[in-house]
Parts: sequence; structure tokens; C-alpha cells
Amino acid sequence: MANYALGLGNGYPESEELNEDAILQIGDMWRDIQGANNWKGLLDPIHPLLKAEILRYGDFAQHCYDTFDNTRSSQYYGNSKRSKSSLGQRLGSVKCGRGYQVTEYIYANTGTLKSYFREKWRDTGAWMGFIAVCTDPNEIKRLGRRDIVVAWRGTETPHEWMQNLKDILVPAVLSASTKSNIQSTFKPDVRIEKGFLTCYTSVDEGSGRSRLSAREIVVAEIKRLLNIFKDDVSITFTGHSLGAALATISAYDIKQMVMNENYIRSIPVTVFAFASPRVGNLSFAQHVDEIGVKVLRLVNKKDLVPKVPGIIVNEKMGWLTRILHWCPWTYVHVGIEITLDSSKSQVLKQTYNPSSFHNLEVYLHLVDGLPQNNNLPFKLPRRDPALVNKNSDLLIRELQIPSYWWTRRNKEIVKRIDGKLVYSPRSPSAVSIPESPSLLISNLVIVLEVVVALFGVVSFFHVGSRI
Repeated sequence: MANYALGLGNGYPESEELNEDAILQIGDMWRDIQGANNWKGLLDPIHPLLKAEILRYGDFAQHCYDTFDNTRSSQYYGNSKRSKSSLGQRLGSVKCGRGYQVTEYIYANTGTLKSYFREKWRDTGAWMGFIAVCTDPNEIKRLGRRDIVVAWRGTETPHEWMQNLKDILVPAVLSASTKSNIQSTFKPDVRIEKGFLTCYTSVDEGSGRSRLSAREIVVAEIKRLLNIFKDDVSITFTGHSLGAALATISAYDIKQMVMNENYIRSIPVTVFAFASPRVGNLSFAQHVDEIGVKVLRLVNKKDLVPKVPGIIVNEKMGWLTRILHWCPWTYVHVGIEITLDSSKSQVLKQTYNPSSFHNLEVYLHLVDGLPQNNNLPFKLPRRDPALVNKNSDLLIRELQIPSYWWTRRNKEIVKRIDGKLVYSPRSPSAVSIPESPSLLISNLVIVLEVVVALFGVVSFFHVGSRI
């Protein structure tokens, strides 16, 4: 709930330019990077080690988007386009996942409106992300500990857009399955947005992918890994948009459910949340802080999504928020915020398109350009700006980077031996690339979220006037 502006004054390196080796070596600083001291002294200006880790975990979230098959014509629509071993190899080929092994895939039941949207999958379970653990001794040494990552993707399917619009607060009952053997702690004053909670806890017993809820998958796998690895371990959650909300809920769940066992209680649980909407009420935000979940939120100040739900009554209203804490539309952000500003980048177009400010690659571009000295302007980042245009048209024309260049090759149309062109989708173990989501759908949903939030507030005052 805080927004810190602290300078370097705790013995950390303060040079504007650190060499590559110094940036990569985390070592004994890892607990500070994971938020043990609420990132005191690391945020303003941002410390280069923290920046590097934010980018690394952001890349984990971006790989969730890149791996998800969102092409309606594909027989694998709604699933991962890579096997776990293939994704692990892909992560190992880039800096973010070097030395990590993908151990589990996360599926969620998001098919509540299947008949209306006529989704192409027969299975209501959608691939939402993955769990990976660092197993390479050299990488463990570099990081200063063994790291477990839980990465979530954001909204991609019509079902998930509709889940996002269920913006009423409900009690945080974290086990929807009556057959679950995972215990749940219930605090009646802690409330979470209904759509996010449903996505995390709901099951479909007739489904091949979501017979278990996303919650059951995550908690069971984290427990399994913690029973295997007894050395210094951190658990890091990351996600963008809906994925950031699910990362926050699952981190809260893991800390509360799993960390009750004495031998693992000291394991840090951290969330790096990109463009996260508000997740719960004041009691939720307070309880997240009390149990020691560290949340660092990255927010582009022009992005509308972090402003919802709770667009009217939220943490910025002070005493009014406390008075109206019982209202099912009173939301409060969790954790600590780093504010980004897309207007400061020299290579981004200045646009009024709301979805442009929400793009994860734009977020990573802005993080990479943060100066290590407040007296310096936004600097051209080391991260290739061309990545911004993977699924957008946001780079200035002078760079000559094509828009929406990240697409499936020939949309999987291949020529057979007899010369006939046929559709031949690759199996999930093959290396393939997703199409960009519809820009129109993205814009419409952002507008719908704001309209629904306003409708909830109007309904609240209408009901209040009748009491």
C-alpha cells in the first residue's frame, strides 16, 4: 500500500554504470532484492541489480504469452504450444531462465461462458502459466539461493475477459473443490475480486485440464518442490494484468497455507506484478503485508488497468476507504509501487490508444530505461526496442521496425508433396510463435472494465438511497 521514494544509502554500489558481471552477480543481496526490507534504498533511483531482476521476472511472464496458443483455428487453442522440456530449453536460451527446469504447467477453468463464445477447444481448461525451479549449481550460486518461479499469463480468451468483469468482492475462500485435501484458512473480512478468485479456485470435473483447480496445481507442486529442496529457497511469483492478480492471490495462498509448517516458514515469498489491477479489499491488503508477502507493482501511469476495479473508492480516498470498507466495490492496492511513464521514452509513439500503455513489452522497455540517477533523463535501454512491436505498433517510424511482427509462419499452411496447400498445426512440443491478439478486443475490454466499475458504484449509491 506504500509508494516509497528512497535514495541509496545502505552500502550498495551507487555507480551509474556497473559492468555486466556486477549486474549479474546477486549473491548475498538476494534477500534485499526479494523485498526483505521492502526494497528500502533500492527504488529511487532504482538499483541496477533490482532492475535486472525485475526484467528477468518480467521475461518469465512474457514467455507465458509467447507460449500460449491463442489462435482460434489451432487444434491446440487454449493450450501451451511447447512441452515442458521444450519451454525449459527456450527459457535456458535466454537470460531469464538460464538454469531453470519447468516442473509443472498451470491450468485454470475459465469456460463458464463456453456455449456463448463457441470456443474452439473442447476442454474448458486453459493453460495459464508454469512453475519452474533453478537446478543449475552455477545459477544457484549467482542468485545466492535456489529460486522457484510461478509465472502467470494475462487475459487472452473471451472467457477470461468476462471473468475480469466480475468485479464484486467476495470472501477469500481459497478451496472451491469439495474433494481437495489442501486445507484452507478462512478470514471473513478478507475479500477478493470474484472473477480472479473463480479463475484460481474453480474446477470442471468433466475436463481433462481443469479437473484440478489452478490453486490445487500450484500448492501441490510448491509443497512437492519444498520437500525435495532443503537449501536456501525463494518463491517468486510474476505475471502481467490478470496474471499479476493471480500471482498476488497465489502468493498470498502459498504464504498462508504452506508456510504454516515450521521448517519452511522463513522462505521468502515475493511478487513482481506488472500492470496489476486491484485484487482485494483493505483487509486483504493488510493481511498480505502482515503475513510477509512482498509485492512490488510496476505501473505505467497512463495504463487504465491498474486503476480498476475500485475506480471510485480505493486506497487514495483515505478515511472514506476505511468507512466504506464493507462495500463490495471498495478496493485497495497491495504492496509497493514503481511508477513508469511511457511519455518519457524517446522511441515510443505518443498515442491515445489505451491498450498501448498496457502492453507488457512496453512495461519492460520502460523499466529498462529507468535511470540510476534521478538527475538523468530516460536512457535508451539495453533491451532491444524492437520487442515492443512484437504485438503492437508503438515504435516511432524512424526505427523502421515493422508492427505486429511476431506471427505464426504462414499461419501453419504447408505444401504437401502433391503440391496441395493444407493446414498442418504443430504439436505443443514444436517451436512455434503466436499471433497477436485483437487490438479491437483489447480496447473494448478495457472500456468495459471501466464501465462495469462505474456501474457498480452507481448501483451502490442507488441501493444506499433506498435504505
